[in-house]
Amino acid sequence: MPINDTQTKRDSWEHFLLRAAREISLTEAQYDKIDDRYSQLQKILSATDDPLLAGAHIFVQGSIGLKTTIKPVSGAPEDMDTIDADAIVWLPHAQDAEAHEILEAIEDRFEEGSRVQEDIQQLRRGIRIVYADENPGFHIDVTPARPVNGNAEGNWEGKLEVPDRVTGWKASSPIPYSKWLQSVSDQKIVLERHIAVTKSRSVMDAATQDPLPDYENYADQDPLRATIKLLKRHRDEWAIRNGNKKHRPISAVITTLATLAYLDVAKASQSKPLRPLDAILEIVRRMPQHIKYQGNACFVCNPKDNGENFAEKWNRPGEGHRYRQAFFDWHTSASASVSLGLESFGSADSFARAVNESFGIGSTFIAAVNNDIPPAWTMPGRPEGTTRNSTTMKTFFGGTSSDKSSQANVRPVERLG
Repeated sequence: MPINDTQTKRDSWEHFLLRAAREISLTEAQYDKIDDRYSQLQKILSATDDPLLAGAHIFVQGSIGLKTTIKPVSGAPEDMDTIDADAIVWLPHAQDAEAHEILEAIEDRFEEGSRVQEDIQQLRRGIRIVYADENPGFHIDVTPARPVNGNAEGNWEGKLEVPDRVTGWKASSPIPYSKWLQSVSDQKIVLERHIAVTKSRSVMDAATQDPLPDYENYADQDPLRATIKLLKRHRDEWAIRNGNKKHRPISAVITTLATLAYLDVAKASQSKPLRPLDAILEIVRRMPQHIKYQGNACFVCNPKDNGENFAEKWNRPGEGHRYRQAFFDWHTSASASVSLGLESFGSADSFARAVNESFGIGSTFIAAVNNDIPPAWTMPGRPEGTTRNSTTMKTFFGGTSSDKSSQANVRPVERLG
């Protein structure tokens, strides 16, 4: 059977995207460095004599816990050139405290106990510890939390609330959200391998801490997390290119909409199985369908806590429309970018420039992917029939022909994901 150039081009681009998702993921050394610094938080809190901080328990939230962290964009402005990690400090004795009291206690403790070059930075709902001496640099955002009234799940499970310097206390449910995303990713679109993370928990008077997921679990690829990583990298590149860092979509919005879209795609695949590439394209296409509207207000809520609206900035008087417009502008660009490899660029250089603009990935990576796929496959982003075989023949003999039928029995590379 002759090789189908259209299909091998899709195969090549699928391989490219999944390889790219791994390429922009943290390396094991970077992950271990964050894990080491993260473990110091427990020691700092355990040394306190402040009753508000007694019995504190630390666990990760955000991209590290969700296993969707990406490398920073080299040379990016401000905090976009550092790795972002997030930690929650659960406080069992903060029920009667004011928000400002908790924020002050946390800031004082880490100013006293941290040994970092830069000053502790105030955030609206916590503090930021910057490790600028690392390469690449990273920061850990520390957010205190307490259980909401009526939360009967005990310990740090269930619905929480976090202090806000402007509004007092705000809803937040990071563990239910993390479990939800994991349960969604476990729903299979194609034959995928998923590893559930099991954590043991205990409560002591001293500060305790949940471990980070093992690096092998963090680096494991599935269509959902691969898509989220690619979208987050594209978001950063898009924001830098357009000078729109302030209003760029936040990771929680991207992650939530992509995960809700994944549920749709997983359901649809029960009657029509999908490949990873098809899943990625469909996830991105369906994302806006999951934005909820109530009057003029927009909602992208934590599916496990409707009180936590990740799109709350979209509803701010005066500038909310800028956040909304930025999302839709970015999404249009992202939709085109995840299909770049299915287009036919006139030259390898023009394709490389488009990929670099979208994902910050250079020609060296593209060459590595092209060398990894079978030589008779159409290369991503090139006209059908433009293979390594054909370009080699052209280089040596000045022609463009190659014997495709002789490659009919070449076995495809093993499917990633």
